[in-house]
Amino acid sequence: MIMIAQSGRVAADGAIVTRPGHLHAVCLAAAAGAAATLILYDNASAASGTRLLTLTAPAGESICFTPGVAWPFVNGVYADIGGASAEATILYS
Repeated sequence: MIMIAQSGRVAADGAIVTRPGHLHAVCLAAAAGAAATLILYDNASAASGTRLLTLTAPAGESICFTPGVAWPFVNGVYADIGGASAEATILYS
């Protein structure tokens, strides 16, 4: 079966997806003056529960992560993002 990937972009804490699915890739961009952090949780509505991924990007840089095999999540994906003007893009199906 072919899965169509979707994406969510966040600059503040929030739910990316509220159903089961698979995580395909994550990119985190930090502003020039501050490092950025991103924690993804297997949760549809809060920054709690099972951590799916933690990323840190140095000030002024971007980092991307793509697992070799899509990571399943059961409840959804909630993003907890930190750092001034940080942005993250999450690719999922």
